[in-house]
Amino acid sequence: FAFSISAPPMLSPAPMPASPPVRQPGAAWPRARQARSWLQAPGSLTRHLAQAIGPVQVEVLQQGAAPLWPEEARALQRGRFRHGGVAHVRTVVLWCTLPDGHPWPAVLARSAVLAPHARLRWSGLRGLGRSPLAQLLYDTPRIRRSPLVAQRDAPASPAARHVLRLWPRPADPTPPLPPRAVWRRSSVFVRAQAPLIVTEWFAPGVWDSSVAARQN
Repeated sequence: FAFSISAPPMLSPAPMPASPPVRQPGAAWPRARQARSWLQAPGSLTRHLAQAIGPVQVEVLQQGAAPLWPEEARALQRGRFRHGGVAHVRTVVLWCTLPDGHPWPAVLARSAVLAPHARLRWSGLRGLGRSPLAQLLYDTPRIRRSPLVAQRDAPASPAARHVLRLWPRPADPTPPLPPRAVWRRSSVFVRAQAPLIVTEWFAPGVWDSSVAARQN
């Protein structure tokens, strides 16, 4: 991996709304306080991971033209662009380096933007490479962020099957994903009326004692 980040002070988009995170109907919050805090954490997730677990490296799994998921199409107001073409989608894994030196896949993230915006307002997304999206979102002025939305994806759901198919399998005994469901959060970043949606799925070890124990 080419990119590594330590733990500088956390930044927030400007301006950052003070709205509380939203929970999808029917999705109870995880029981652990740590889980809720991760799903609700403001600012850069990459920087939160670097501070809580260890240096973060970005692996790009997919990037380029791809169809939108229904919830992404709604969030990006796809219907307003009848001739907008396909979307630009970037899927990455955020690997954390544990204190014992082992890399561990903590988060799978998917970013989507309509193709016209990917060529204009969000052109920087196309050239990020292995740099984190936070570098674009939090170092760019006049970006607004919607409230975070947390959701639990059941194992049979299309989203969970997609994530399980992409999630890497490290040579590490710590299970990277739960056997039954996956928690995610999403929010929309708007720059000059051009929305970009970011969805982040968490490995349970991010808030699980299995990782915390290895930090001691």
